[in-house]
Amino acid sequence: MTIPSVIQGLVETGDGKVFELETPKGSAWLESIGSFRFEPSGDSKPYTVRKESGYWYGCRKIAGKVRKKYIGKSPEVSVAKLEEVAEALEIPPAPRANKVAEATQGVAQKVAEVAEVAEVAQDRLTALELQVANLQKAVEALQEALPGKLEVGNSLELPKVDNEVAEQLQNELGNLKAENEKLKADYAALLESSTVVTNKLREKVQELRSQLQIEKSRGEEIWEELSDTKKALAEVRAELETERVDRQEAEKRDTAAIEAQRSQIKDLKRGYGLEPTHTENILRRQLADLQAELSDLKQKSAAASELPEAADLLNQLKTRRKRSKADLTDLETILEILES
Repeated sequence: MTIPSVIQGLVETGDGKVFELETPKGSAWLESIGSFRFEPSGDSKPYTVRKESGYWYGCRKIAGKVRKKYIGKSPEVSVAKLEEVAEALEIPPAPRANKVAEATQGVAQKVAEVAEVAEVAQDRLTALELQVANLQKAVEALQEALPGKLEVGNSLELPKVDNEVAEQLQNELGNLKAENEKLKADYAALLESSTVVTNKLREKVQELRSQLQIEKSRGEEIWEELSDTKKALAEVRAELETERVDRQEAEKRDTAAIEAQRSQIKDLKRGYGLEPTHTENILRRQLADLQAELSDLKQKSAAASELPEAADLLNQLKTRRKRSKADLTDLETILEILES
């Protein structure tokens, strides 16, 4: 649902109605809604105006957080005020530590100013009290001297006390006393307020310190866990390196053992006459040649689809036997193998 908008002082509702904000109709409209969108005329960005508990606030979401600026009640909502809030929302918020420092400094400065005013008022009160005391002493002295003057026949007129001046001084003295009492009360109230603010600030600082200590402890725990992980990793690497070296040594030992076993087998074969002799090697080569010739003969006699007679093969072998040092028995054995 689209909320209404205020653009250049004009209210644009969702149903197409347009009227000025700063009119009785605009005031009635403010009382009937809970939020609207304001678009400034300058370079400031638009923002949402919301009513909370009867008061209007300018709201804008910045970096995932909603910033609020106080506007006031409905009669205080004007185009100028909305423009002012738009500019205020453009100013980035000061860090919380700076705000606390500024608030503390402001309270301390206000306390100092009140103390200075109270001190000046006290000085003025003291001076006036001194003047009144001197006047009272002068009046008393004149009153004491007057009967004596009259007895000796002194007809000189003595100065009379100006009642109006005395009354004025008394009034001013009373006003200063009242002002001094008021300043003392304001000073006490401000001192109490500053004490409350200071206590709150101290609590907040203590809370931040506690959080910092917790984060510090957590960081130390994480660092210890990281150190333990590094140590464990180093141990695992050392174990893997040891296993690799052991495996290489085992492979070398196995290779040496296999070579030794092979050598032993060769020696055993030689000892029992199982090692191939020179004649056997010759026979194997001749057998390979015969197999090659047999393959050729099979290819050549493919049309006849029959192999040569065994007698022919035997004659061929006998012919070759004359050029070979192998025994005829061996060749006959080979022939039997081929025929099978």
